[in-house]
Amino acid sequence: MHISLSYSWTVMIIGILVLMASAYFSYIQWKTVNRRMPVLILEVLRFVIIALIFFTLLRPEFVTKLRQKSDPEIAILYDQSTSMDTIDIIRPDMADAEARMTCLDRLLSSKFYAPLEKKFRVSLQGFSPPPDPAKLAESGEVEGTDIEDAMSKAIAASKNLRGVIILTDGNWNKGSSPIGAAVKLRSRQAPIYSVAFGGKTYLPDIDLKNIKAPSYCLLNEKISIPFQVENHFARDIKTKIKLYSGSGIESEKEITIPAESSFSDSIIWQPQKEGKAALRIEVPEEKDEAIKLNNSRSFDIAVRKESLKVLIVDSLPRWEYRYLRNAISRDPGMELNTVLFLPEIGMGGGKNYLPKFPEKNEISKYDVIFLGDVGVAQGQLTTENLELIKGLVKHQGSGLVFLPGQKGKELSLLDSPLGELMPVELDKSKPGGMSSPVESKLVLTSVGKDHFLTMLADNPAMNSSLWRDLPGFYWNAPVLSAKTGSSILAVHSGLKTAGGRMPLLVIKEYGSGNVLFMGTDSAWRWRKGVEDKYHYRFWGQVVRWMAHKRHLAHDEGIRLFYTPENPKAAQTVFLNATIHDRTGMPVDDAEIIVNVKDKEGKSLQRLKMFPDKGGWGSYKGEFVPDKSGTYVLQMESEKNSIALRTEITVTRESREKIGEPANWNILKEISQITEGELSTPEELDRVVSKIMALPKYIDIEKRFLLWCQWWWGLIILCLISSYWVGRKLTGLI
Repeated sequence: MHISLSYSWTVMIIGILVLMASAYFSYIQWKTVNRRMPVLILEVLRFVIIALIFFTLLRPEFVTKLRQKSDPEIAILYDQSTSMDTIDIIRPDMADAEARMTCLDRLLSSKFYAPLEKKFRVSLQGFSPPPDPAKLAESGEVEGTDIEDAMSKAIAASKNLRGVIILTDGNWNKGSSPIGAAVKLRSRQAPIYSVAFGGKTYLPDIDLKNIKAPSYCLLNEKISIPFQVENHFARDIKTKIKLYSGSGIESEKEITIPAESSFSDSIIWQPQKEGKAALRIEVPEEKDEAIKLNNSRSFDIAVRKESLKVLIVDSLPRWEYRYLRNAISRDPGMELNTVLFLPEIGMGGGKNYLPKFPEKNEISKYDVIFLGDVGVAQGQLTTENLELIKGLVKHQGSGLVFLPGQKGKELSLLDSPLGELMPVELDKSKPGGMSSPVESKLVLTSVGKDHFLTMLADNPAMNSSLWRDLPGFYWNAPVLSAKTGSSILAVHSGLKTAGGRMPLLVIKEYGSGNVLFMGTDSAWRWRKGVEDKYHYRFWGQVVRWMAHKRHLAHDEGIRLFYTPENPKAAQTVFLNATIHDRTGMPVDDAEIIVNVKDKEGKSLQRLKMFPDKGGWGSYKGEFVPDKSGTYVLQMESEKNSIALRTEITVTRESREKIGEPANWNILKEISQITEGELSTPEELDRVVSKIMALPKYIDIEKRFLLWCQWWWGLIILCLISSYWVGRKLTGLI
């Protein structure tokens, strides 16, 4: 045992000088008081206190060396994850590349570690095997490679671990960073010898990924299915992507994927029959493609025949109002009602016109409400009407579209209950808006280029060009800026505000619903030369996008929507339900129970939904699916004799990717931390030779940190207290 001190020569010299000065001044003090014995004792005590404080600052530690007596062990950790199936191991003596796992199995079968067994105890430990396919759906386990966990288990299992050989591609995607375990091994003087399996670059491959298909769509409705393709070739790939159903090819389009980059696009599909449609998107294989299993993705979409209910509220039958009304009334998937406040005349009448604004029991049926050039005024909307619209959007997930006009009536909404729903700030000093003799255009932003609402073409590149060619406008609302939390889809081609170009097409989430602001009333001009093609498509997409959530699951008197629409295992699913009685009035005192079952009918969870504040018959709940598969949600309210059954498909997160390059960087780092080495499978013999040179036993140091012990500080404190008490007793204070 010996004492270890941590100091620099600067600290040591300063400390010695302080001690010498203390001794000198103590002698002078003792001599001044006629060499009295009590004073001598106090001065010696003060010198001891200063010496102990200086000694403590040197951070003294008692070090004891113990000889390790346990059998020395070498841990060989080998990767069993799915990424090891990548075929990219190239050997000079082989014509074709082999899989990483094949190379690993060959090395383990050869018992390359046999020489090590003469000196060490060798343990072989596989880690991160893929889940059993037969139990995949029932398992809540997330597939992935956890290198840190494998090393930590090896550390815990051995008392005298002399080194670690890890055979892996280094693609850790689960658990903590391996750096933490490497630091622990360094403290044990156990080096890590990493053997990297796999290349440093991607294999030539086309990977179809991230298909964002909706869980349902309406019959004969054209929907856009976004997808993402990654090109790992060194050249551009021009190909044709296809959408298949059980009856064959449903849709196809030509795409060009840039070299070594990702490409996003969408494909259009129009269902022709009701029911669950099993679909598949596929990219043709390239001749020299290394991986051909990731060129297609399958998914399901439920096709329903439903009618979306729309309410238009305006004060003047302007052109935008007329063509919007025509577009919605002619859509076979929509039902339209209109409230028209004619100035000095009264309410507009005719087919589908309402004699007054709907009451609370009537308004709940509407999926989307359009507010035109109308506001809070005599003979128009009342504050009570606006409270109904706000509650419908916030609690029942309906959509609201602001479509202002040249009368500037929308400015009266800013200080009303709908003020917080408005996604933009308006200039109150310009109630008539802003006119120009020169035609202006809507310019899509980066968000709007591929957003479902603004997708009037088949791909983002064509879409931006199409919007530039659309007929423009000569009037726009006086927008100052978009509010925080809003998304800007399109801006003015010429006018700017303090924050950049003036936002004119803006969306925002509010409560359970969505809000859209269209800052010009000239969308009807898009009909020029093409009739209804783009005008009808745009407003049809707006209505369907806003109404989508409300139609996830519903029956008479009850409606259920949930987020996310396509959840993953272990992800929280938020449930929102609305209840109405037979007259359409919201029910606020219902007791709603949701029984969550698996596909076989076994009950997994029973939860109660709680009423949301606001009096709109809105109820909230949540559950966490711990496994992948189909979940059946049976929601019922015995008191109100209402029940609803729906299914939610939960997918399992798969982190393992075949075809990705090996992560050499992390393997190099953990080897350097422990003073080990990074090598390839062909260099294993050299690795074995280096490990054979390691000593079987090492001395283990145990350190007793004297400087941070509580009782050591207490001793110094007691000495200081004694010194000052002594000074008091001797009359020095």
